Amino acid sequence: MPTNFSQVIEDNVEEALSGVKGEIAVKIAGPDLDVLTQKSEQIAAVLGRIPGAADLAAVRIGGQSELYVVIDRERIPAGHQRADVNTALQAALAGNAVNTFFEGDRRFDIIVGLKPEYRASVDDIAALPVPLPGGAGTVPLGAVAHIGVRQGAARIIHEGGSRNASVKANLLGRDQGSFVAEAQQLVAQQVRLPPGYSITWGGQFENQQRAVKRLAVIVPITVLLIFSLLFWAFRSVRRAMLVLAIVPFVLIGGIAGLALAGLHFSVSAAVGFIAVAGISVQNGVIMVEQIVEIARSNGSPSQSAVLGALARLRPILMTALMAGLGLLPAALSHGIGSETQRPFAVVIVGGIVSATFFTLLLLPLAFPYFSDRGDND
Repeated sequence: MPTNFSQVIEDNVEEALSGVKGEIAVKIAGPDLDVLTQKSEQIAAVLGRIPGAADLAAVRIGGQSELYVVIDRERIPAGHQRADVNTALQAALAGNAVNTFFEGDRRFDIIVGLKPEYRASVDDIAALPVPLPGGAGTVPLGAVAHIGVRQGAARIIHEGGSRNASVKANLLGRDQGSFVAEAQQLVAQQVRLPPGYSITWGGQFENQQRAVKRLAVIVPITVLLIFSLLFWAFRSVRRAMLVLAIVPFVLIGGIAGLALAGLHFSVSAAVGFIAVAGISVQNGVIMVEQIVEIARSNGSPSQSAVLGALARLRPILMTALMAGLGLLPAALSHGIGSETQRPFAVVIVGGIVSATFFTLLLLPLAFPYFSDRGDND
């Protein structure tokens, strides 16, 4: 029996994403439960050979004992119908409504059926009397039907109008992207699905893929809007480009932070990169405004850049220290729930360091090359 250690909140999030308590969920859809069980176990065996897989298990479908009754047409007495046997069986096991009882405005069905102690075993079911036509007596149910106990489905999960079985897996020391890419390749090579069956990959990986696709559209639009706001503030394409040109350099700190912490890129880390980019733009605007103001009276872009950097050194360092020290405990945490907040905090702390360094160093050095003629007036 597989054992898995997890957290309540984590389980709720993962179940909301894919219906499976695991970072990676592989779902096999098809009509036959036996085939689904077989293929899910094959996929679980393939994933178990891939480095980084942990808490791997195929979600069990079977395991529920059930009673089956198969009526034998040849053993039914003459003049007897299958419906008569079904009626007797239903009356004994499920009960039949024989009358109605009224209590004021409320209505209750009167159900007649066997007590649980008289239908607790296969022998009891086989001894159920089935009336013969015309009141000619009864015959035991076991004389006209095959009765037994078998293992059936404990759960039948439907998704998208079809049955499916799931394989769950968590990751240890490996990123989701490379693991899923390798897993998809091996499963495609080693697991053959009959016609009418399909495999889908879900869980946190699916959520991450959706988020990356959205970011691929949102980020360019956001950059365009920021550029428009910078142009509206500076009335200069060069100055707006100068502020945006610093952003790729400040992301170096976030990437280095993830590498040092042993973390992988995730949706949380992506949000951290966006936040660091915003801080970088803010510091850049403050710096450029100060340099331009000094350049209007000084006349030398190079000297104005140095003076502007010195003038804005304290405000930029205060902003960096406030954000960096505030998120440092979250970046160093390893407790419950840190898997979500830690990448975000690590990216911001590392990005703040590089943002401060490159803003104070590169931006003043690059300003003379991006200055307008009006800066020399």
